Amino acid sequence: MAEIPEWDGEGNVSELLRGEAGKLLKDYANIEPEKMEAHVKYIAKSGWDVMRYPCFQKFVFLHLDLSRCPIYQQVIEQTQSGHLLLDLGCGLGQDIRRLVQDGAPAENLIGLDVVPEYIDLGYQLFMDRSKLASTFLIHDFFQDTPEMDRLKHRVKIINSGYFMHLWNWEIQLNAAKRMIQLLAPVKDAIITGVHFGSQSPGMWAKVPPGLSPMFLHNKETLSELWIQAGKQTQTTWTIQIVIEHDKYCRDIDPDGCRLRWALMRH
Repeated sequence: MAEIPEWDGEGNVSELLRGEAGKLLKDYANIEPEKMEAHVKYIAKSGWDVMRYPCFQKFVFLHLDLSRCPIYQQVIEQTQSGHLLLDLGCGLGQDIRRLVQDGAPAENLIGLDVVPEYIDLGYQLFMDRSKLASTFLIHDFFQDTPEMDRLKHRVKIINSGYFMHLWNWEIQLNAAKRMIQLLAPVKDAIITGVHFGSQSPGMWAKVPPGLSPMFLHNKETLSELWIQAGKQTQTTWTIQIVIEHDKYCRDIDPDGCRLRWALMRH
């Protein structure tokens, strides 16, 4: 099991703040550039204190991953046409804020996370508690409740950013099928996501302390998982998967990579 270092507060966030993350914090949250680094590090440390996810130590919540999706513009256009988007494991809700900044109607965006502190930290990060019209649900995605029943077949887009990869193959497959069953059963329904993956797929030997056993995919195994989910739900999908290699992934695991993917229903 991997040893996760203690928080030292010395992570380099300046490069991210010179890019799109800094632009979002300036234009959307109206945070002065000279105050951004301290503000972001405070939020990251607060998130780390709740649960020691590497994404806080590496400031991954500033990557704005959904905006890098190969069909991002279609996602925005669908929300502008009145369709609902559900952001699973939304964390600090950074993808929702980027969507709003890019023209998606806030009232059509729903964030779901099981950790209430993350929703609160998102409001603190973006300073929009009194103005953001999006809905946030504190909820376990796998629980059948009236709240989930109300969403069934009303959502046309689901985003799964660093969400499914948290479990073994069986639970990931169940999550995939649950997403399909939740979506509106219509052509062009969309599921997008990003995984931490591996060039050597299988159960991860370096799972951070406190997290469940995780199956890390490569492009082939992730495609196979979605093909299985489609067969078991009697649905068919176009699957796009892009592999990305960078220092962030290699720092977590020498074989680590990022899998960015999008599905559209036939």
